[in-house]
Amino acid sequence: MHMKSFLSYLNATADRLPDKPAFSDGDSGLTFAELRRAAANVGACLNNSGAAAEPVGVLMERGASEIAAFLGIMEAGCFYVPLDEQMPKERLDRIVRTFSPRFILADQKNLTAAEGLCPGAEHLVYSRAAAFPGPERLRDESPEDALAYVVFTSGSTGEPKGVSIRERSLLDYAATLPEALSFDESLVFGVQSPLYFDAWLKELLGVIVKGGTAYLLPRELFVNPVSLIQYINNHGINALCWVSSAFSLVSRLRTFYAVVPEHLKLMCFGGEVLPVKQLSAWQKACPDARIFQLYGATECTGMSVYHPVIGPQDPAKAVPVGKPFPGTKLYLLDDEGRIAREGEIVIGGKCVMAGYYRDPERTAAALIPDPADPEHGGLCYRTGDHGRLDENGDLIFVGRRDQQVKHMGHRVELGEIEAAALSLKGVHEAVCLYAADRQRIDLFYTGPAQPWDLVVGLKVKLPGYMTPSRTEQRAELPHLFNGKIDRRALEEKEYRR
Repeated sequence: MHMKSFLSYLNATADRLPDKPAFSDGDSGLTFAELRRAAANVGACLNNSGAAAEPVGVLMERGASEIAAFLGIMEAGCFYVPLDEQMPKERLDRIVRTFSPRFILADQKNLTAAEGLCPGAEHLVYSRAAAFPGPERLRDESPEDALAYVVFTSGSTGEPKGVSIRERSLLDYAATLPEALSFDESLVFGVQSPLYFDAWLKELLGVIVKGGTAYLLPRELFVNPVSLIQYINNHGINALCWVSSAFSLVSRLRTFYAVVPEHLKLMCFGGEVLPVKQLSAWQKACPDARIFQLYGATECTGMSVYHPVIGPQDPAKAVPVGKPFPGTKLYLLDDEGRIAREGEIVIGGKCVMAGYYRDPERTAAALIPDPADPEHGGLCYRTGDHGRLDENGDLIFVGRRDQQVKHMGHRVELGEIEAAALSLKGVHEAVCLYAADRQRIDLFYTGPAQPWDLVVGLKVKLPGYMTPSRTEQRAELPHLFNGKIDRRALEEKEYRR
């Protein structure tokens, strides 16, 4: 089915399944017909207020209404910029300064905060916008280069970058990911991700494109994994597309001794590689679930590479992240910029972002001509990740290139040391830093294992030059908003005191 607008998918699904729940938080939600109606009304309200082809900020509680707001902004021919009520004010201020909105859409709870955040903007209350009379159907076409959204990501530096994604990239994602992962309308997703990231787009596609249903899992459930799995069972949730750290959190806390997911048919993990011991725990608890390892970048509209995980995995080997989706280009570039079997991961195709919003310098550094066809191949995104191809041509994620160090005359991937540590019993999280001035590798971890256990275990798994000089157990490690370990904060604390 060829669509000229992402909203056409919602029209088609709402025509077919008008009364089926689309998004819910367990207490309230929207059917497909209600979602289309709310989006149409919000779009009409924005157009009536003078909004056109511009960013619209959204400051709302996470829920079905926030998703309707996003779609309504697209209906207006604008692009949404999600803000989060729980973000630190300094970060919100920096984001707002970057995209300078004329309009902010807020729910009643966040209206005062929105007014304080951007006093010069026009602030529209969602409940009123959703009641503004709009068209019966959403638009079926969009301009070729129209933006769908801008999401701000800190990456590994902590500095917000506005990733601008065209609607045509979202359409490409809609045409490839659900087919590759065999989504259908029987799927009931449990959404773990905040809506101000792009990670939840997988569930959005499963709902809007294929007619599935999604529950927005309450954040507080993730501090009590037993209650989380009970919630999943009670609501018939059978598909989980989470970041790896969320899957790992559930399994490492021995949740499955108390309760297991009863309905799970599909499990997709990405963001980081899931340690084999945690993957094995999920496989044992949910033997009938189809499992996929995914890899991608926000700058490439989410996930670009996938790998079906079948059967037990060798704990001594990394689980491949696989092969690219149809139409997506994947290259590995060596230090001289030549295509190789190992090097920096570079992604091309329709999925690639338009650029960092109002940041041409960083955009120019991130986007390069297609290495295989510089004249006609379009732009590709340099991920900053290091990878290699295995004997089957599947991509193996090795780690961040900024985690590659020269130590004792050897090139060392800190991510390889972390992966080895995570394979040991009693290690929940692990991160390596390199103290360059002291020529020392430091390993920090959480979990009940004792430092000596790691020293002994790593000597079996790693060559001597890769063995950490310092191994420290911590009660917790700092994290970024996306759940990844905040290396920068740890470096600041350890080396710049």
